[in-house]
Parts: sequence; structure tokens; C-alpha cells
Amino acid sequence: MKNNINSIHQISLIGKTKEEIIEELGDGFNFYPDNLWDYELGKNWWGTKKVLFLLFEDKKVKKKTIRKVYGKVPKISIF
Repeated sequence: MKNNINSIHQISLIGKTKEEIIEELGDGFNFYPDNLWDYELGKNWWGTKKVLFLLFEDKKVKKKTIRKVYGKVPKISIF
């Protein structure tokens, strides 16, 4: 991830295209055609991960949320 994890809260991602997100955050392990992308922001010693989820509609970010996830990151809609 190109940006500092703490700066994610200050970045306005809503309305950005996938290309702009890749430029801002890197490509991560997201499958380009998917409408739900995730970026792991951090992990504690228990294995709980802080994950940024981005939902795309009409090729732009419609919603974003940050959730704590334990174990495998779900690829279902969390919105």
C-alpha cells in the first residue's frame, strides 16, 4: 500500500475510478472486474485485521467502510 494507513481516513475515495484507486492505494490482491475490493490496513497479534472495503458502481467507488475482521476476509457484500 502506497499511503500511510492513518491517512486512509483523510483520503476521499468516493467517486474515484479503479485506476485512481490503484494509483492511490496500489492494486493489492483485488481481481480488477470485481465490484467489491478490499485492502488490509493492519493486523494485531491476535490475528484481527483492519480492512478497508470499497464498493464500485458504474466504475466508481460508491461506498467505503473499514471493518475489523477475524480470519479470512469475506468476499460477500458487507454493506
